[in-house]
Parts: sequence; structure tokens; C-alpha cells
Amino acid sequence: MERTENYMICRRLFNSIFMKDRIILLLIYLTAFAVGLFIGDSYVDFSLLGKSAMIVFSAVIVIWLFSFIADNSSVFDPYWSVAPVFFTLFYWISSYGITLPFSGTWYTSVRFILILALVTLWGVRLTFNFLRGWQGMKHEDWRYVNFRKKTGVMYWVVSFLGIQLFPAVMVFMGCLSIWVSLTAGMNSMNLLDILGIVVTGTAIWLETTADKELHEFTRQNPERGKTIQTGLWSVSRHPNYLGEILFWWGLYFFALAANPDHWWVIIGPIAMTLMFVFISIPMIEKKLMQSKTDYQEYRKKVPMLLPFRLFKN
Repeated sequence: MERTENYMICRRLFNSIFMKDRIILLLIYLTAFAVGLFIGDSYVDFSLLGKSAMIVFSAVIVIWLFSFIADNSSVFDPYWSVAPVFFTLFYWISSYGITLPFSGTWYTSVRFILILALVTLWGVRLTFNFLRGWQGMKHEDWRYVNFRKKTGVMYWVVSFLGIQLFPAVMVFMGCLSIWVSLTAGMNSMNLLDILGIVVTGTAIWLETTADKELHEFTRQNPERGKTIQTGLWSVSRHPNYLGEILFWWGLYFFALAANPDHWWVIIGPIAMTLMFVFISIPMIEKKLMQSKTDYQEYRKKVPMLLPFRLFKN
């Protein structure tokens, strides 16, 4: 009986610490975006895109400062899934206010509703997946721990430029598609919008399913020495990353549907694809090769991303 009571006390303490850290994280992001909005709007002569760039830079500085205070660069991790939702609302409200101008440009309103729904679903799911594995302010991503060991006294410079500013710029480039779709749309709804819905929806399904399968596999195999080779993971070594790449391409199709003259925002999904293929995936694969006894054999059998091999990987 006493052991049960002690367990419950420890459990409540554990949950209260986690909840406190989550509240702190929420306050950090509210502060970061509030400061970003204040500074961005102060540049009255800037275009909407210029203001959003200033918001990104200002928010990253605020988050980096809190990361430095907490001595934990993982404070930045939720930015990836939170920022696109913020910028979807920012671009819309800055252009139209809080109303939906259905008369005349009804298709822009429909695109806004579709994009907001898809981006919010993606963002909430990804943020939940992060929080599910996050152990509080004392928990830092293994990649950042490795950077600490390699960079020494220069770590916080690396943290600002590489861990925080670089991903923030990547997200900003990916969100250019949202900017075009909501502020420069001149075409009515068309087949490219449907393609955007299908690709983005498929991306969210891929990420959701892959993360669910991985979470269940990890729960059933706590020894962590084996590689998941079932479900989506039997045809792709990184189905979650495949979903992430497709998500940004899906948003691009919305932009192309709205205004093909702004085709150049393809730099967003291209940059995302290159980042995952040449930075994120090689980094995680190096770790898995060291920690999974069966990963070398798994790597020979299963393609890196697509369920077929375009080249040897």
C-alpha cells in the first residue's frame, strides 16, 4: 500500500514538472511571436514578405536567448511545426483582416480555409509527437548534444546559426507558397488545388502512420537494438521524412494554382528536399548504423525514401 502511494506521489510530481515545462515552452513562443510581430510591424515601409522576414529573425533571437538561459537548444524544436500555422494566419489577417471576402475572390477564401486546415492538422500532430517524446527542459536532442561535444566554446554560435536560424529560414522559404496562395492569388480553384489537397493530405497521413508505427514498435521493443521493418518502414527507411518533404510540395501546388507567375517559390520545397536528403537523413543514418545491429542489412533491402530505388543509397 505504501509503495503504491509513493508511486502515485512520484507520478504526480513527474507530471507536474512536465506540465510546468510545457507551460514555460508555451510562454516562450507567445513571447517570441509577440516580439516578432511588434518588430515586424515597426518596419512600416517594408512589404508583407519583408515584415514576415523580420518576424522570423526577431522570433529566433528571442527563442535562442531562452535556449541559452535554459542551456537547451531543444527549446527551438517546436518552431518547425508552430511557425507555418502562425504565418498562415499572419498573411491572411494582414491582407484581409479577420473576415472571409467571399464576394469576388471567394476562391482565395476557400484556399485559405483549406491551407489553414491542412497546416494546422500537420502542425498539431507534429507538435504532439514532439511533446510525447520530450522529457522537459532537461532533455536535449541527441544531435545538439553531439554539436556541443564538437564545437566547445563556439556551441552557442553554432546553436544560433545552425540549429535555429537555418531551420527558421528553411521554414520561411517553405511558407512562401502560403504567402503566394493567400496574397497573390489571381486564379479560381483548379486541378492544381486538388493536387495540393491530395499531396498535402497524403503527406500528413504518411507522417502520422509512420510515427504511430515507430512509437508502437519502440514500446514493444524497449531494448532499442532492433530496427523497425514493418508497415511503411518495410518499403521506406524514412517514411516520416518522405511525408515531410511531400507536405511542402503540396503547399507549392496551392501556390502554383493561385498564381503561376510566382513559380519561383519552388525554391521552398526544393530546399526542403535537399536538406532532408543531404543533411537530416545522413545524420540519422549515421547514428542508426552505430546503434542498430541490424541496420546495415536493413539498409541494403529497403530504399531510403521512395518505395523503389532511383539510385544506390
